[in-house]
Amino acid sequence: MPFTTPHVEFLKNLNNYFPIGSLTLPLDQTSILGVNWEECYPHNHSGNTKAGELHSSVWALLCLGWLRTFARRHPQDHGQAQIRFHVLPSDVGGRYIKRSDKDWEHVKRLMKYLDVSREAWEGTEKHTEKQRLHDQELRPEDNDSLFYIFNTLPSPKPSSLVSCPYSSHAIATVLDGTENIPGLRTDLYAFQRRSAAMMIMREAQPVRSLDPRLEEISCPTDGKYLYDRTSGVIFRHPRFYEEAKGGILAETMGLGKTLICLAAILATKGHWPQVPPQFSLEQRQVRPQVGSLLNMAAAVASRERVPWRSYLQRGWNRDADFDNCRSVLEKHVPSYAIPPPEARRSHRPSTEQLEKVVGLCAATLIIVPLNLFSHWRNEIAVHVEEDALKVLYVDNNDFLMPPSVDLQMYDVILMSRSRLEEEMSLTSDLKNPCICTENGRCHCSAHTSAPYTSPLASLHFLRIIVDEGHDFSTFGRKNNAVIALQKLHVDRRWIVSGTPSSGLLGIEASTAALETLSGVSDRDSLLVREILESRRGRASDPSMDPSVRKSALLQERKDLEKLGSIVVDFLDLRPWANSKGGNDVGSWKQYVIPAEDGQRKPRSLRKVLESLVVRHRIEDVEKDIKLPPLYNRTVYLGPSWHDKLSLNLFIMNLAVNAITSERVDQDYMFHPKNRTSLNQLITNLRYSGFYWTAFTKDEVSKSIEVSRKYLESKAVSGQKERVSGNLREGDFNFLRRAIRTGEIVFGCQSWTAFSTAHELGLYIDDFPEDAREAWSLTKTTQYSPVVMGASQLAKAQNFIDSHLYAPDPASGLDLLGKTTMNKLWQSVQVQPSKASQSDGDIVSPLNSARKHGSVTLSTSIQKPPTMEKRTISRAKTNGSPKKTLGQVSSNSTKEEQSADSQGRINQPPRLNSALKSSLTAQVVNPFDASSILARTRLSGTASAKLSYLLDRITVLHESEKTLVFYEGDNIAFYIAQALELLGIQFLIYTGSLPAIRKSAYITTFNTTETFRVLLMDVHQAAHGLHIAAASRVFFANPVWQPTVEAQAIKRAHRIGQTRPVFVETLVLKDTLEDRMLRRRKNMSAQEHHKAEKSLLDDDVMEQLIKDADFIPLLPEEMHNARRQMAPLQHPQTLFGRLSPADVHDPDKDLIFPKGMKPPSRRRKAVEHGIAGSTGTQASKHRKVGFGN
Repeated sequence: MPFTTPHVEFLKNLNNYFPIGSLTLPLDQTSILGVNWEECYPHNHSGNTKAGELHSSVWALLCLGWLRTFARRHPQDHGQAQIRFHVLPSDVGGRYIKRSDKDWEHVKRLMKYLDVSREAWEGTEKHTEKQRLHDQELRPEDNDSLFYIFNTLPSPKPSSLVSCPYSSHAIATVLDGTENIPGLRTDLYAFQRRSAAMMIMREAQPVRSLDPRLEEISCPTDGKYLYDRTSGVIFRHPRFYEEAKGGILAETMGLGKTLICLAAILATKGHWPQVPPQFSLEQRQVRPQVGSLLNMAAAVASRERVPWRSYLQRGWNRDADFDNCRSVLEKHVPSYAIPPPEARRSHRPSTEQLEKVVGLCAATLIIVPLNLFSHWRNEIAVHVEEDALKVLYVDNNDFLMPPSVDLQMYDVILMSRSRLEEEMSLTSDLKNPCICTENGRCHCSAHTSAPYTSPLASLHFLRIIVDEGHDFSTFGRKNNAVIALQKLHVDRRWIVSGTPSSGLLGIEASTAALETLSGVSDRDSLLVREILESRRGRASDPSMDPSVRKSALLQERKDLEKLGSIVVDFLDLRPWANSKGGNDVGSWKQYVIPAEDGQRKPRSLRKVLESLVVRHRIEDVEKDIKLPPLYNRTVYLGPSWHDKLSLNLFIMNLAVNAITSERVDQDYMFHPKNRTSLNQLITNLRYSGFYWTAFTKDEVSKSIEVSRKYLESKAVSGQKERVSGNLREGDFNFLRRAIRTGEIVFGCQSWTAFSTAHELGLYIDDFPEDAREAWSLTKTTQYSPVVMGASQLAKAQNFIDSHLYAPDPASGLDLLGKTTMNKLWQSVQVQPSKASQSDGDIVSPLNSARKHGSVTLSTSIQKPPTMEKRTISRAKTNGSPKKTLGQVSSNSTKEEQSADSQGRINQPPRLNSALKSSLTAQVVNPFDASSILARTRLSGTASAKLSYLLDRITVLHESEKTLVFYEGDNIAFYIAQALELLGIQFLIYTGSLPAIRKSAYITTFNTTETFRVLLMDVHQAAHGLHIAAASRVFFANPVWQPTVEAQAIKRAHRIGQTRPVFVETLVLKDTLEDRMLRRRKNMSAQEHHKAEKSLLDDDVMEQLIKDADFIPLLPEEMHNARRQMAPLQHPQTLFGRLSPADVHDPDKDLIFPKGMKPPSRRRKAVEHGIAGSTGTQASKHRKVGFGN
């Protein structure tokens, strides 16, 4: 087709093209190019591959009409040609020139070679150094780490200058600190007001910002153009996109994100969502006659989307009657129609699809994990005035969702995530609600087999807030929650999470885990700046350790992928969420996520985060609020005899394996193919720092036998063993020490008893003399404490307590002891040695035969059997005399004593408990002073950490609530066994608990005085839990990941906390966990990223494990029970502490979510386990008590 005249004129006009750069090329000797500019493209036909690539792209663009070139002989070098390039921008001449995305690859290739400097363009002097656009380095700030960017984002600075008058008034109301937001009981801090106002500002008037894929480039001449380095597209005019109507509320953990959301909801109560621009409001109805003034006013209010509900509510507060006005306005709620999709051409008859009418709804949808449902419900009750918000609570599948007309009457719909997934599922088992107007005459789909259609799908909500929404999706694939959310019509969208991803973590996560005795509320600004600067740079330094660098870069990619899932799947932010079938696809992975080599894309990640995140810098928060002091210290304890034996057995296993396998092939535990088994072994070794009974006597005997045979095989005619291969000097002596350690363990009566019976070892003084021998796990003497298992002691305690008022409560105790112990030893003999191994345990390749007969690491590389215990205590305290105010333990520090004298600070009004405190009753000791039962006491345990915890908890639990974090569920149940013996109420929060029980445990612990101790899996502490009721925090074992530890601490140290918070981490001195903690404190952020999943990924830590030495054992401890135990500083009486009438139904003191019933009594018997069962019996039902 011949060119038309307008087309030719357009191509001739050089002003339509942009000068983008120049190029200097050698001229052929036959070239006739002159010294004046002429439009041509001279080049020689050298065999250079790169030159051929350049020339092919230039000729392709010339043929397309996208490029014009001008050339002359270079003024300073006549053997060179100077060529200027002018490109036609993408947004110019669309009617004359057809564009194709693949053709822009030619422009991108050309830009790699062009010199963009003015000197080269002018050619006034010989320019040797080429300034290529793609060679330009990133700005220094573009190499900042995600951690640094996230923590240095500017604090919100909202303004009420928005176009919507209603939103402007709402922002002004929130920012006005002289009075509360209407309907809000609680006074907001200044930073909370700014965050809430910023949320409304971003919702009402999202900023129009430059397309983030484009960057502004200066021309070699005057002027600028916009360039997309990834696709090669050039634009003359800027292209803008609206930022999200929402974002990520990422305030620091514990700073009141829930309250901020409630403030934003109350300030915008009654506001209507905007109709999507692709749809229009319903056509105005033509009235058959002139309407009343009331009806016409209601119609106008509907079209203009006036927030009439808030105005009417203020009128109601003045006792005005607006019922008639309200009923008319509700009949004029606006709506819009979505036309049906175009029907596909088909010869088959099809049913006609109707348009879908969607009604506007001023409600806010709040989606939360089920374990946080009660937290939100309680927060609404505490902070929002009665009747200020009409709230619908939907937490389970039994609740019947009201029709859409009724839903429009609510201000807030609080829904659990699981219910949302079921609500929007195509295969939902839910039933359609009845929408019939006549009572008792239902003819709708509620009683038919029609598939369930959620009323939520026919409404367009004002706002959705997803709490802990960072885990809703994984980049590249969608889960049920994301699919459900995408079926909803929502105007404004918010994710609430203090940690949107692992790398986007607040500075407080780095400071909270630091040890301090100063008691500052949060770390001073100098320390914060020091931490930020130390973690500012990315792991892109080539001089850095390659493995550390690779791990850090991989973590950054994961963080940005997680952020991308929020941007694309939830916020639906353009251009990243543009349709894949469109002409303007913006791939988050292609444009934002760094390349495999770690090279960042040339655009500011800071600007991307600034457009999404609402968050205050820590220094700005500290201007408005001062949290109670936080004291964090490490408590170093001397290991008990049994602690030493357990740790030495693990070291013995590693040593025997390393030496007898000669550290080669798969026989060697540290061989790469054994990594899974080795990880489990190290995990078990860490658990053994608290208590361990999983080794068997046969395994110890086998290790000794293998070691001896190996030494014999290496001896030559009685001469000294020869060191060869991977063996080291001292290996044979170390193996002899391992044999000696095994022999000591083998000869220890108490260790044999505890490991055989799988019992928690306890030491009892003044046990009734006639029953001592019947109940003891070992041979007893008159003056030594009786060694008992916790399960057996519980039976003895229950027997005495059930006969408190008998003439002789101890009568029959010896017979019960003989029966109990006989059953115990019989059950142990029946159980096979490997009975504790479950289907889920790891089967190691080391269980096969080994060369040299090397030892089989059976139990040390298996998951330990789970104790069959409950997650809630049955025993009630008898109300032992309360200690006076200020009474502290001898273990207390000066800081604790000082803090006790200061009393509570910033104390908010407490929720009235629905329960009576179990600590109010006073029970008189039923025994005479001369009775031995009055003197029987728990004097110590086999675990140094457990003894320390019992001492601290018994002193503190009357005046303060305690939070104990653990790793490994058996640790929790060992603590629980001891607490139950002492009559201290506890709850165990494990990962496998049902969500309903998790919610009940947190609510009950926070709002009642019944349960004073909460034992929590430390890995469950990062899920937005609010546990400010606790002011004492203990870590039973040091935590490898500092971020996990910090998040756990912030469960208690947060807004709402009224006491100083004391954190203690228990560490066995001069053991492997001691060295592990010291290594963790010296690691860089990049090293932590590398070893996040396993401490074996840290080379230094792996070497420390390989070089671990035995803990010295003192000969005098061998047969002395009193030297073997970890003594209690305050021995505890055992009998007469419990009230048998209170043990029937432990769930009666729990506060379950409204409308959700606790499990039936039959299920409860299975879920809570059987009191007093032994560890071997527990192996039959190893997961009972964990809510599975």
